This record gives sequence, C-alpha cells and structure tokens, in this order.
Amino acid sequence: MEGFGGRAVMTDPALPSGTDRICAALAGMQADIVINVQGDEPLLPTSVIDELIALMKGPEQFPMATVAVPGSREHLDDPNKVKAVVDASGRALYFSRSMIPYLRTGGTDMPVYLHWGIYAYRRETLERFVKLPPGRLENCEKLEQLRALENGIPIQVLFSRLESVGVDTPEDLVRAERKLAAVKGV
Repeated sequence: MEGFGGRAVMTDPALPSGTDRICAALAGMQADIVINVQGDEPLLPTSVIDELIALMKGPEQFPMATVAVPGSREHLDDPNKVKAVVDASGRALYFSRSMIPYLRTGGTDMPVYLHWGIYAYRRETLERFVKLPPGRLENCEKLEQLRALENGIPIQVLFSRLESVGVDTPEDLVRAERKLAAVKGV
C-alpha cells in the first residue's frame, strides 16, 4: 500500500461492509472521488481504475460509477457472475445474479454484461449511501449496489474489454493463483 503512496487505515471491525469501512477511513481526508476495489478483484487491471477516475472527473459529474465487461451466454445462469443491464446512455438499470434480461425470444443479439467489483463515488454520494438501510432488492440479491438504485442514486457503467479474474468460487481462486504464478514466472 505505502509503496504506491497509499496509506493503510484500520477501521472498526463492527462496520457492516467494506463500503462502510471506506467511508469511515475517509474521516479527516480530503477526497472528492473515492474508489472502492472489492477484495474479490485482486487482479483488476490498474488502468481500469484510471479510466473510472477519468469518467468521474468528466463534465457529467456522475454521483457513482462502476465497471462491466462483455460476458457470454454461459455466464447467464451462473449466480456467481453478476449481470448488468444498462440504458442507452450506459446508466445501470439493474444488477442481478439471475439471467437478465430473460431471453424469451432467443435474443441472440442481446449483449451480456458482467459486473466487476469496483465502484467510484463522489464523497457526498458515498456518505449518503452508507446512511441508507439495505433495501429489499439488496437483501434478496446480496448486491450492495442495488441499495443505490433503490434509492434513486444513478450508477454510470464504464465498459471495458480488459480481462480480470474475480474470485467468487474455489475454482476462481485456482484460476487467480495460476494467473499470479504466470505473472511472477513461478
């Protein structure tokens, strides 16, 4: 952490989520934009963080943003792969562990987007977010970003074609370890 200019901060272990811990760690710091890379994204390309920061610094002044990548039909039924549905401007409509949208008529031209565990917040949005109670959708899907959508906080989606290995299952962990070993030349 300190190697790249960061600073480790211990927070109250009783806080209910990583997002709450990030907000608590901000006390006494100056930051307008806050990036939350979730622990299940250890191999996230750093350039994605740069792109997300650039998006948040843009003229649109998005309150919150995240990242999605193209997925495939094989991911649709996997509850460990969170799917994202967006509107024409790239704003998130919904995130789910289920197949969305449902491809009733085949929908072979319908893109599948997979959500990555990284978020960008404006500080005031993050502070508002952690004060909101988890809603029905968040409790049902166990997806924290649904709290924002349920409360009218728009989430802009940055689309990336880069690759990462999210760690959601024991199989994912094996893949991530292999990728790390290949990078280290082990």
